Amino acid sequence: MAGKRTRRESKSAGTPAVRDRIRLSGIDIAWDVEKGTCSFEKLPVAMMWVDTTLAGLMSGLQAMVGAERFSLALQSEGRKSVEADWQVISQFPDFHEGYRAIAIIAAVAGWGDWRLVSLDDVNKRCCFHVTNSWEGRYQKALGVCWGSGMLAGKMAGYCSKLFGTNCWAEQTAFIARGDEYDEFAVGPSERSVETEIENLLATDEATRADMAVALQRLRKEVSVRESAERALRESEEKYRLLVENANDAIFIAQDEVIKFPNPKTEQMLGYSAAELGRSPFARFIHPEDREMVVDRNRRRLRGEKLPSTYSFRVLTQSGETLVVQINVVSIEWEGRPAALIFLRDITEQKRAEEELQKAAKLESIGLLAGGIAHDFNNILAGIMGYVSIAKRGLKGKRAHLLEEAERATVRARALTHQLLTFSKGGAPIKKTSTLPQLIRESTRFAVIGSKVRCRYEIAKGLWPAYVDRGQVSQVLHNLVLNAAHAMPDGGIVRVRATNVELAAGDGLPLPRGRYVEIRVQDHGVGIPEEMQARIFDPYFTTKAAGIGLGLATAYSIVRRHNGHIAVESKPGVGTHFAIYLPVAGEDPMRREDRAERPASLIKGRGKLLVMDDEKIVRNVAGEMVRFLGYEVAFARDGGEAIALYQDATEKGEPFDLVIMDLTVPGAMGGKEAIRKLKAIDPRVKAIVSSGYSNDPVVSEFAAYGFCGMVGKPFRMEELGQVLDEVLRGAERSSS
Repeated sequence: MAGKRTRRESKSAGTPAVRDRIRLSGIDIAWDVEKGTCSFEKLPVAMMWVDTTLAGLMSGLQAMVGAERFSLALQSEGRKSVEADWQVISQFPDFHEGYRAIAIIAAVAGWGDWRLVSLDDVNKRCCFHVTNSWEGRYQKALGVCWGSGMLAGKMAGYCSKLFGTNCWAEQTAFIARGDEYDEFAVGPSERSVETEIENLLATDEATRADMAVALQRLRKEVSVRESAERALRESEEKYRLLVENANDAIFIAQDEVIKFPNPKTEQMLGYSAAELGRSPFARFIHPEDREMVVDRNRRRLRGEKLPSTYSFRVLTQSGETLVVQINVVSIEWEGRPAALIFLRDITEQKRAEEELQKAAKLESIGLLAGGIAHDFNNILAGIMGYVSIAKRGLKGKRAHLLEEAERATVRARALTHQLLTFSKGGAPIKKTSTLPQLIRESTRFAVIGSKVRCRYEIAKGLWPAYVDRGQVSQVLHNLVLNAAHAMPDGGIVRVRATNVELAAGDGLPLPRGRYVEIRVQDHGVGIPEEMQARIFDPYFTTKAAGIGLGLATAYSIVRRHNGHIAVESKPGVGTHFAIYLPVAGEDPMRREDRAERPASLIKGRGKLLVMDDEKIVRNVAGEMVRFLGYEVAFARDGGEAIALYQDATEKGEPFDLVIMDLTVPGAMGGKEAIRKLKAIDPRVKAIVSSGYSNDPVVSEFAAYGFCGMVGKPFRMEELGQVLDEVLRGAERSSS
């Protein structure tokens, strides 16, 4: 309670000082003990009880209901009034001081003089004296003694609040009988106004008034009970809706049997509630996980503390395997241990996690492949370059042997492509190509050393396709290699290539248009139907020694070519793969046709700058360009190349073309160097050279300022052709 508080000492020695004002419900109440006056908000208040008026009123009520019932009614009202009184008492530091304050207010209001005679905190007992009370005075005026029930209720209520337990007041002295005061001995008791009324109702003397009181109480109890039942029903309905519509399977497991399964449990496992209730829960657990789950459940029932959440597999009615996460809550059901089970289907989540793990593995493989490709192709560049030079001028068997060595080097270069396709590099470097020779070379190499042979059915006039020849070769190689493995005792692999025009509604996930269709068909063991949906997944394999990248690589390559790959297979009959590649928009007679014919050596003139961090590559490239008729200078990185180019330009002896390695570990590579060269000479002509890159510069070199691209390792014929195209193209554009 807020407000200004003051104290005034009593005149009698030894009497504790008491507060002479309080603030209650926003009203300032003050009193003067000596004068016996009271004021509300500084306005004087006069209160008194007129004995004769009260005597007439109370005697009439007592005559109607009887002395006992009358006393109980007064006690009930006295107890009810305690709530307001306690707000005043609780403002004081202890009960003694608070009681003195409420006693002063009572005296002013005509309730008599109150005194706390004794207080026993240990036994929770008090004794109160009240003199000059209106209850005692009007009874004395009537010559009766019913007891001061209102005061008894108040004193019992105060003690119930003070001690925190139900108390009952026994009146042991009566003003109405001539005693000096009303005395109340208060202590803990099981008696209450309610129980006393119940006792009256149980007697034969129960009156109609008692019955009315009982009826009123009954109505109140019925209302309270109905309210409780309604709240319970609402709560049960909420939980029922929650459980029935939950996305988790929820049930009770007791004695290893499922009880009260929710609809999600039936939906998840594929059994009805009745079927679930007739079978032990272990029946639905995957055999490989069953022992672990049953053991955990038994140990938990023995009281061991185990993780309540873990994962395992379950089998559905249709035979499907699901990965579920269980959350177990130990409970008692019908007096016996049980478990409240929550099952969540995390099959898709697990698959996603596995895919992320696969992606992480593939990324690691890609990084490894990038390093291998860079170093390996540099070595191959030296081998291929020197072989290409050495075979010049040779004829007969020696020239043939060098050509075979050159082809073997090209195949060695292709071995890195399978991993590169899954790395951040591996974007197809597409050119318009005819496919017959590519199909034959790629598939023939795959069956070398086996009992399998390829039979070709390639349509005449096969349309050209816009493809990365190396990657498409890899696809065909993988498919024929799988076919050979499917026929360990030998056989024929049919390889067919035809022109097709797809229209809308042909059942393939491709836009309408012209495609080259390549089919690879074997008569081997076949693929089970349940595995066909997964054969293109990375790391999925049915081979004991396989790594599961061959078909995944083929799928990835075809998709990157905006094509489609499909499979049909029957166990014991064989497998049939179909590949669809979009047709190129150019005329069939284009430069790749010439590339399939024996390549001619194109020589030229000019001054070239070769930048590469590997000495062997610089050396072999120098030998090649000299053989082709060009002058050559060398740089180890982009910074050195820029300095040489700028110096030559300032001397009036500029370079006609620069060949730059894209990747230079620890130094400036071709991508950054071309930007700086463009700033020096906007007309600079440069070719990018790389065996591997995770950068799109290789497949989109023109967008980055390069005029051409040559992949390492390269043959002298390939290098001569690219140099001629860039230099002659520049001459034609300037003329």
